[in-house]
Amino acid sequence: MERFSTIFGKVREQSGVWFSNVFIVLVLFFLFFVAGGGISHNGRWRVDRVDILNNSAVSADEIRSFVNQKLAGNYYFVYARDNSYLFPKSEIEQSVLNAFPRLASVSAFRTNDHTISVSVTERKPYALWCGEQVNDRQVQRENCWFFDDNGFVFDKAPVFSKGVYIEVYGKLIEKNIGEALRATFPYDRFTVANTFAKLVSSSVGKLFLIALKPEGEIEVTIHSSAQYPYLADTVIRFKDESKPAVLLKNLLAAIPVQFPDNVSLKKKLLYIDMRFGNKVIFGFEN
Repeated sequence: MERFSTIFGKVREQSGVWFSNVFIVLVLFFLFFVAGGGISHNGRWRVDRVDILNNSAVSADEIRSFVNQKLAGNYYFVYARDNSYLFPKSEIEQSVLNAFPRLASVSAFRTNDHTISVSVTERKPYALWCGEQVNDRQVQRENCWFFDDNGFVFDKAPVFSKGVYIEVYGKLIEKNIGEALRATFPYDRFTVANTFAKLVSSSVGKLFLIALKPEGEIEVTIHSSAQYPYLADTVIRFKDESKPAVLLKNLLAAIPVQFPDNVSLKKKLLYIDMRFGNKVIFGFEN
Protein backbone atom coordinates (compact mmCIF):
# COMPACT_ATOMS: atom_id res chain seq x y z
CA MET A 1 0.00 0.00 0.00
CA GLU A 2 2.83 2.31 0.93
CA ARG A 3 4.60 1.41 -2.30
CA PHE A 4 1.43 2.17 -4.29
CA SER A 5 1.13 5.57 -2.59
CA THR A 6 4.75 6.32 -3.44
CA ILE A 7 4.21 5.43 -7.11
CA PHE A 8 1.00 7.45 -7.28
CA GLY A 9 2.77 10.41 -5.75
CA LYS A 10 5.54 10.24 -8.32
CA VAL A 11 2.99 10.04 -11.16
CA ARG A 12 1.12 13.03 -9.74
CA GLU A 13 4.37 14.92 -9.42
CA GLN A 14 5.36 14.11 -13.02
CA SER A 15 1.90 15.08 -14.25
CA GLY A 16 2.20 18.38 -12.45
CA VAL A 17 5.56 19.02 -14.10
CA TRP A 18 4.10 18.12 -17.51
CA PHE A 19 1.14 20.45 -17.11
CA SER A 20 3.46 23.17 -15.88
CA ASN A 21 5.68 22.77 -18.93
CA VAL A 22 2.70 22.79 -21.27
CA PHE A 23 1.40 25.93 -19.62
CA ILE A 24 4.76 27.66 -20.04
CA VAL A 25 4.87 26.65 -23.73
CA LEU A 26 1.35 27.98 -24.29
CA VAL A 27 2.20 31.26 -22.57
CA LEU A 28 5.36 31.63 -24.66
CA PHE A 29 3.44 30.78 -27.83
CA PHE A 30 0.82 33.38 -26.98
CA LEU A 31 3.48 36.00 -26.28
CA PHE A 32 5.26 35.24 -29.58
CA PHE A 33 1.92 35.24 -31.38
CA VAL A 34 1.01 38.68 -30.02
CA ALA A 35 4.53 40.00 -30.59
CA GLY A 36 4.45 38.76 -34.19
CA GLY A 37 1.13 40.48 -34.67
CA GLY A 38 2.63 43.71 -33.41
CA ILE A 39 5.55 43.39 -35.80
CA SER A 40 3.16 42.71 -38.70
CA HIS A 41 1.66 46.19 -38.18
CA ASN A 42 5.03 47.87 -38.67
CA GLY A 43 4.66 50.58 -41.30
CA ARG A 44 7.77 49.29 -43.02
CA TRP A 45 5.76 46.54 -44.72
CA ARG A 46 2.35 48.20 -44.97
CA VAL A 47 0.74 48.06 -48.42
CA ASP A 48 -0.13 51.57 -49.53
CA ARG A 49 -0.29 50.95 -53.27
CA VAL A 50 -2.16 48.41 -55.41
CA ASP A 51 -1.21 48.23 -59.10
CA ILE A 52 -3.69 46.71 -61.58
CA LEU A 53 -2.04 45.23 -64.67
CA ASN A 54 -3.29 44.26 -68.15
CA ASN A 55 -6.86 45.45 -67.72
CA SER A 56 -8.72 47.38 -70.40
CA ALA A 57 -12.49 46.78 -70.27
CA VAL A 58 -12.68 46.36 -66.48
CA SER A 59 -12.05 49.50 -64.43
CA ALA A 60 -8.75 49.48 -62.53
CA ASP A 61 -10.33 51.65 -59.82
CA GLU A 62 -13.13 49.09 -59.27
CA ILE A 63 -10.67 46.22 -58.95
CA ARG A 64 -8.38 48.28 -56.68
CA SER A 65 -11.28 49.27 -54.43
CA PHE A 66 -12.28 45.61 -54.13
CA VAL A 67 -8.70 44.57 -53.27
CA ASN A 68 -8.40 47.30 -50.64
CA GLN A 69 -11.48 45.91 -48.92
CA LYS A 70 -9.74 42.54 -48.67
CA LEU A 71 -6.65 44.21 -47.17
CA ALA A 72 -8.61 45.81 -44.34
CA GLY A 73 -8.54 44.33 -40.82
CA ASN A 74 -6.46 41.58 -39.27
CA TYR A 75 -6.02 37.82 -39.26
CA TYR A 76 -7.21 36.36 -35.94
CA PHE A 77 -7.61 39.95 -34.62
CA VAL A 78 -3.80 40.29 -34.50
CA TYR A 79 -1.90 40.01 -37.80
CA ALA A 80 -2.21 42.82 -40.35
CA ARG A 81 -3.82 41.82 -43.65
CA ASP A 82 -2.20 44.81 -45.35
CA ASN A 83 1.31 43.56 -44.65
CA SER A 84 3.06 43.05 -48.01
CA TYR A 85 4.38 39.65 -46.87
CA LEU A 86 1.12 38.47 -45.32
CA PHE A 87 -1.58 39.89 -47.61
CA PRO A 88 -4.34 37.36 -48.51
CA LYS A 89 -3.12 36.43 -51.98
CA SER A 90 -5.42 33.47 -52.71
CA GLU A 91 -8.45 35.19 -51.23
CA ILE A 92 -7.89 38.27 -53.37
CA GLU A 93 -7.42 36.22 -56.54
CA GLN A 94 -10.54 34.12 -56.04
CA SER A 95 -12.79 36.93 -54.83
CA VAL A 96 -11.78 39.31 -57.65
CA LEU A 97 -12.37 36.53 -60.18
CA ASN A 98 -15.84 35.90 -58.72
CA ALA A 99 -16.71 39.60 -58.58
CA PHE A 100 -15.81 40.41 -62.20
CA PRO A 101 -17.16 37.84 -64.72
CA ARG A 102 -15.23 39.48 -67.56
CA LEU A 103 -11.94 38.38 -65.97
CA ALA A 104 -10.61 34.99 -67.05
CA SER A 105 -7.68 34.87 -64.60
CA VAL A 106 -6.25 36.89 -61.68
CA SER A 107 -2.76 36.75 -60.19
CA ALA A 108 -1.75 38.80 -57.12
CA PHE A 109 1.87 39.20 -56.04
CA ARG A 110 4.17 41.37 -53.90
CA THR A 111 6.11 43.99 -55.87
CA ASN A 112 7.97 45.65 -52.98
CA ASP A 113 7.55 46.44 -49.28
CA HIS A 114 4.66 48.82 -49.94
CA THR A 115 3.17 47.59 -53.21
CA ILE A 116 1.25 44.58 -54.42
CA SER A 117 0.23 44.03 -58.04
CA VAL A 118 -2.85 42.32 -59.42
CA SER A 119 -2.42 41.06 -62.98
CA VAL A 120 -5.60 40.13 -64.82
CA THR A 121 -6.55 38.45 -68.08
CA GLU A 122 -9.82 39.57 -69.60
CA ARG A 123 -12.21 37.41 -71.57
CA LYS A 124 -12.45 38.31 -75.25
CA PRO A 125 -15.87 38.61 -76.92
CA TYR A 126 -16.24 35.63 -79.22
CA ALA A 127 -19.90 35.74 -80.19
CA LEU A 128 -23.32 36.84 -78.92
CA TRP A 129 -25.97 34.86 -77.10
CA CYS A 130 -29.34 36.42 -77.98
CA GLY A 131 -31.96 34.06 -76.56
CA GLU A 132 -33.09 30.46 -76.37
CA GLN A 133 -34.91 30.43 -79.72
CA VAL A 134 -34.89 32.55 -82.84
CA ASN A 135 -38.12 34.55 -82.80
CA ASP A 136 -38.06 38.29 -83.44
CA ARG A 137 -34.36 38.79 -84.14
CA GLN A 138 -34.64 42.58 -84.35
CA VAL A 139 -35.98 42.70 -80.78
CA GLN A 140 -33.71 39.90 -79.51
CA ARG A 141 -30.55 41.59 -80.78
CA GLU A 142 -31.23 44.42 -78.33
CA ASN A 143 -30.76 41.98 -75.45
CA CYS A 144 -27.66 40.02 -76.42
CA TRP A 145 -24.74 38.98 -74.23
CA PHE A 146 -21.07 38.45 -74.95
CA PHE A 147 -19.60 35.00 -74.41
CA ASP A 148 -16.02 33.76 -74.83
CA ASP A 149 -14.66 30.89 -76.93
CA ASN A 150 -15.46 28.45 -74.11
CA GLY A 151 -19.14 29.40 -74.15
CA PHE A 152 -19.03 31.39 -70.89
CA VAL A 153 -21.43 34.39 -70.80
CA PHE A 154 -19.66 37.35 -69.19
CA ASP A 155 -21.17 40.73 -70.13
CA LYS A 156 -24.13 42.55 -71.68
CA ALA A 157 -23.47 43.51 -75.29
CA PRO A 158 -24.45 46.68 -77.17
CA VAL A 159 -26.46 46.42 -80.38
CA PHE A 160 -24.34 45.49 -83.41
CA SER A 161 -25.08 45.44 -87.11
CA LYS A 162 -25.76 42.06 -88.69
CA GLY A 163 -22.60 40.03 -89.16
CA VAL A 164 -20.28 41.90 -86.79
CA TYR A 165 -20.51 39.00 -84.33
CA ILE A 166 -22.07 35.58 -84.78
CA GLU A 167 -25.44 35.41 -83.02
CA VAL A 168 -26.06 32.19 -81.11
CA TYR A 169 -29.48 31.00 -79.93
CA GLY A 170 -30.03 28.11 -77.55
CA LYS A 171 -30.73 27.08 -73.98
CA LEU A 172 -27.98 27.91 -71.48
CA ILE A 173 -26.85 26.13 -68.34
CA GLU A 174 -27.55 28.91 -65.86
CA LYS A 175 -25.48 29.43 -62.72
CA ASN A 176 -28.26 31.60 -61.28
CA ILE A 177 -31.78 30.72 -62.40
CA GLY A 178 -33.15 33.27 -64.84
CA GLU A 179 -29.82 35.06 -65.35
CA ALA A 180 -27.62 34.85 -68.44
CA LEU A 181 -24.56 36.26 -66.70
CA ARG A 182 -22.04 33.50 -65.84
CA ALA A 183 -24.13 30.91 -67.69
CA THR A 184 -22.55 28.49 -70.18
CA PHE A 185 -23.59 26.52 -73.23
CA PRO A 186 -23.94 22.73 -72.97
CA TYR A 187 -20.37 21.66 -73.69
CA ASP A 188 -20.98 18.86 -76.22
CA ARG A 189 -23.52 20.80 -78.29
CA PHE A 190 -21.46 23.97 -78.32
CA THR A 191 -18.30 22.09 -79.31
CA VAL A 192 -19.97 20.45 -82.33
CA ALA A 193 -21.66 23.66 -83.47
CA ASN A 194 -18.61 25.83 -82.92
CA THR A 195 -16.20 23.41 -84.61
CA PHE A 196 -18.39 23.16 -87.70
CA ALA A 197 -18.90 26.93 -87.73
CA LYS A 198 -15.13 27.47 -87.77
CA LEU A 199 -14.69 24.97 -90.60
CA VAL A 200 -17.45 26.61 -92.67
CA SER A 201 -16.05 30.08 -92.00
CA SER A 202 -12.60 29.08 -93.24
CA SER A 203 -13.74 27.05 -96.28
CA VAL A 204 -17.16 28.25 -97.41
CA GLY A 205 -18.22 31.65 -96.10
CA LYS A 206 -18.82 33.93 -93.15
CA LEU A 207 -21.55 32.95 -90.67
CA PHE A 208 -23.88 35.20 -88.73
CA LEU A 209 -26.18 32.82 -86.81
CA ILE A 210 -26.03 29.51 -84.94
CA ALA A 211 -29.16 27.95 -83.46
CA LEU A 212 -28.94 25.09 -80.93
CA LYS A 213 -32.45 23.78 -81.39
CA PRO A 214 -34.24 21.86 -78.60
CA GLU A 215 -34.85 18.70 -80.64
CA GLY A 216 -31.16 17.78 -80.85
CA GLU A 217 -30.55 19.63 -84.07
CA ILE A 218 -28.29 22.54 -84.96
CA GLU A 219 -28.59 25.19 -87.64
CA VAL A 220 -25.94 27.60 -88.90
CA THR A 221 -26.75 30.44 -91.28
CA ILE A 222 -24.25 31.78 -93.78
CA HIS A 223 -23.91 35.56 -93.97
CA SER A 224 -21.90 35.79 -97.19
CA SER A 225 -19.52 33.80 -99.37
CA ALA A 226 -17.09 35.16 -101.93
CA GLN A 227 -16.55 31.70 -103.43
CA TYR A 228 -20.23 30.68 -103.41
CA PRO A 229 -22.29 33.91 -103.47
CA TYR A 230 -25.61 32.01 -103.78
CA LEU A 231 -25.08 30.59 -100.25
CA ALA A 232 -25.80 33.98 -98.63
CA ASP A 233 -28.55 33.62 -95.96
CA THR A 234 -28.65 29.85 -96.50
CA VAL A 235 -29.37 27.70 -93.42
CA ILE A 236 -27.35 24.49 -92.93
CA ARG A 237 -29.06 21.87 -90.76
CA PHE A 238 -27.42 18.92 -89.01
CA LYS A 239 -27.69 16.83 -85.84
CA ASP A 240 -25.85 17.06 -82.53
CA GLU A 241 -24.11 13.72 -83.06
CA SER A 242 -22.69 14.76 -86.45
CA LYS A 243 -18.94 14.93 -86.98
CA PRO A 244 -17.98 18.45 -88.14
CA ALA A 245 -15.13 17.30 -90.41
CA VAL A 246 -17.42 14.78 -92.16
CA LEU A 247 -20.13 17.42 -92.56
CA LEU A 248 -17.73 19.81 -94.24
CA LYS A 249 -16.35 17.09 -96.52
CA ASN A 250 -19.87 16.14 -97.66
CA LEU A 251 -20.84 19.77 -98.12
CA LEU A 252 -17.80 20.62 -100.25
CA ALA A 253 -18.37 17.51 -102.35
CA ALA A 254 -22.06 18.28 -102.90
CA ILE A 255 -21.81 21.96 -103.84
CA PRO A 256 -20.02 21.53 -107.21
CA VAL A 257 -22.36 18.64 -108.10
CA GLN A 258 -25.45 20.73 -107.38
CA PHE A 259 -24.02 23.91 -108.89
CA PRO A 260 -21.53 22.75 -111.56
CA ASP A 261 -21.15 26.12 -113.24
CA ASN A 262 -21.22 28.21 -110.04
CA VAL A 263 -23.63 30.67 -111.67
CA SER A 264 -26.54 32.72 -110.32
CA LEU A 265 -29.56 30.65 -109.39
CA LYS A 266 -33.03 30.99 -110.83
CA LYS A 267 -34.52 30.18 -107.43
CA LYS A 268 -33.14 31.31 -104.10
CA LEU A 269 -31.43 28.63 -102.04
CA LEU A 270 -33.06 28.52 -98.60
CA TYR A 271 -31.42 25.60 -96.77
CA ILE A 272 -28.99 22.70 -96.96
CA ASP A 273 -30.23 19.71 -94.97
CA MET A 274 -27.51 17.34 -93.70
CA ARG A 275 -29.49 15.51 -91.02
CA PHE A 276 -29.76 12.21 -92.91
CA GLY A 277 -26.41 10.45 -92.91
CA ASN A 278 -24.22 11.39 -95.86
CA LYS A 279 -27.12 12.84 -97.85
CA VAL A 280 -27.01 16.55 -98.68
CA ILE A 281 -30.42 18.00 -99.57
CA PHE A 282 -30.72 21.47 -101.10
CA GLY A 283 -33.99 23.32 -100.51
CA PHE A 284 -35.05 26.14 -102.84
CA GLU A 285 -37.69 28.84 -102.71
CA ASN A 286 -40.91 27.84 -104.51
